[in-house]
Amino acid sequence: MRLVSAADKLHNAREILRDYRAEGELVWQRFGGRREGTLWYYRALAEEFRRTPGNRLVDELDRVIAELDRLVQRGESAR
Repeated sequence: MRLVSAADKLHNAREILRDYRAEGELVWQRFGGRREGTLWYYRALAEEFRRTPGNRLVDELDRVIAELDRLVQRGESAR
């Protein structure tokens, strides 16, 4: 079940990253936690998933979250 959940969260994080690149800060309006809460949520999920070692899905989730963090910090988006 953790594997399915990790795959789902990876898919969602990739979509957020894609949409952030296209829409910029407007993407955070979709989420109750806005930018900080949403990023915290995905970081916390990745940390929890990391408790099961050797999962490439979690490695990719970490990478996507790190890329999103980097773009947000630099203010890089299409807008």
